[in-house]
Amino acid sequence: MKNGKIISSYMDIEVYRKSFNELAKNTFGLNFEEWYQNGYLGDKYIAYSYLQDDKIIANVSVNKMNLVMDGKIKKAIQIGTVMTDSKYRNMGLAAKLMNHVIQKYENSCDLIYLFANDSVLEFYPKFGFEKISENSYEMEAKDIKRKVVPIKRLDIKNENDRENIKRLVQNRKPISEKLGIINDQWPLLVYCLYEYRNDMYYLMEDDSIVIARRNDHTLHLYDIISQKPINLDDVLEKVVREEDERVQFYFIPKKSKYNVMRGVAERIDDTLFVRTKDPLCDEILFPMTSHT
Repeated sequence: MKNGKIISSYMDIEVYRKSFNELAKNTFGLNFEEWYQNGYLGDKYIAYSYLQDDKIIANVSVNKMNLVMDGKIKKAIQIGTVMTDSKYRNMGLAAKLMNHVIQKYENSCDLIYLFANDSVLEFYPKFGFEKISENSYEMEAKDIKRKVVPIKRLDIKNENDRENIKRLVQNRKPISEKLGIINDQWPLLVYCLYEYRNDMYYLMEDDSIVIARRNDHTLHLYDIISQKPINLDDVLEKVVREEDERVQFYFIPKKSKYNVMRGVAERIDDTLFVRTKDPLCDEILFPMTSHT
């Protein structure tokens, strides 16, 4: 388009970053500025944007991820923050950015994936992405033998708690060897300090953090952050309460002495698309705290 060009790696240029932030806020209600100022984005988040007259008018971002799939390490790209200014839609800008990103990374990674909202499910297959059904995992809580141990609810306003979160996030063990993320400070730290800021519980005996919520007698277990191997049964026995009837997992749980029921996940505005030449593992559920 006239006077337009693709730029990347520009977050340190204030005028461009502020324009990007404005578009992200208008599109998703997200404030990347605070994340940038706190150093959470790092060098694994790269925005590829259309710039016109010093204004960001469209964007496709790349998140460099190291996955473990069936115990093997895979290089992956997760695409996110796909957005176009309302004045410039239906001009093919997002498609041009998608093609640009795919061409740049397809030969240097094992897979490219993303999570799409329901309004764009027809868009991504045009670029070789395949819609993939993720699995769901849940467990009846009544059979879990509960233990009483010291558990502290973390407060991110408390400096010691905040530093403890950052410490454990660094070099954490992947939540699953079946499908987990390695060195995932971004976006995990943002989830901890924003989305799940009131849902983190510190297990003192294990030096680990459990991210969980309760709703309608269901314990929603989002992540377990630990620098040591995770004993899932032990964690469950410590965090499940008498009023809990079910446990819903948002990652692939390790083998358990308790019965884990596997199904097909049904989600709104969160459909997985994958572009790869390699076969995927037989169970798929990307950890919720790895979504960008």
